[in-house]
Amino acid sequence: MSVIVENVSFSYARKTQLEQMVLDKVSLKIGEGEFLVIMGEVGSGKTTLVKHFNGLLKPIFGKVTVDGYNAASVHARKLVGMLFQFPQQQLFARTVFEDVAFAPSNFGISGEELRSKVSWSLKLVGMDEKITSRSPFSLSNGHMRLVALAGVIAASPKYIVLDEPFTGLDPKGIKELSKALAQVHAMGVTIVVITHNLDHVLPSATRMVFMGQGKIAFDGTPDNYFLSTLPQIPDIPLLMRELRRCGVKVKDQIFDVEEAFQEIMRIKRMGTAHE
Repeated sequence: MSVIVENVSFSYARKTQLEQMVLDKVSLKIGEGEFLVIMGEVGSGKTTLVKHFNGLLKPIFGKVTVDGYNAASVHARKLVGMLFQFPQQQLFARTVFEDVAFAPSNFGISGEELRSKVSWSLKLVGMDEKITSRSPFSLSNGHMRLVALAGVIAASPKYIVLDEPFTGLDPKGIKELSKALAQVHAMGVTIVVITHNLDHVLPSATRMVFMGQGKIAFDGTPDNYFLSTLPQIPDIPLLMRELRRCGVKVKDQIFDVEEAFQEIMRIKRMGTAHE
């Protein structure tokens, strides 16, 4: 099963002088188990596109289905979890427990099963269950985002969509969130991330989409993206690509500074040994 976007067009301020087409006949299919990264310049339609996945927006033309259900239906909304850019927009309860428990309790889960669900979801994102009695708004920005993600996970969605999840996080928060997403993806959950910070998701990414002017300009593997002339290629993969172009046999799938340093030193040692 999959999320299928078929020939979707959308504009804000429709039928007014301010109307502007944001999505222009976009088609996309997201299969189960993918880790999809969506990129693009500001105003390219990224956020507008993913808001169609669970009916927050409805297309003017075309259609969106989730596992065969209309994306705006109750069935589809249970399948797609959304994590917004600012966690304060999603957190609302007095305690962390109440926030994470909100969705499963609405699905009829209660008692010990509910407590176990909350504990499991928090542990999955690296949070100590001891914080369940605290106000979510007393936490750091990074921990608020992890609690919001735990609340999404507790609803047991098949697809999780995150809009710029790394914005405003310190290095520790970025590392914690990246690890949590990798763990959730390893469980078979489909992950869709809108981000400009490719370094944080490249180790897990299976597919990349680049949007421009309301259209999909690229759809393919990370390796093929790095071979393209599109912008937003991170410095380290770009360096590795240039080294390979110059005939240096460095490994693929290197995304951070430490890995790149170790690989360059390996090549240097090999060269010294052959002298």
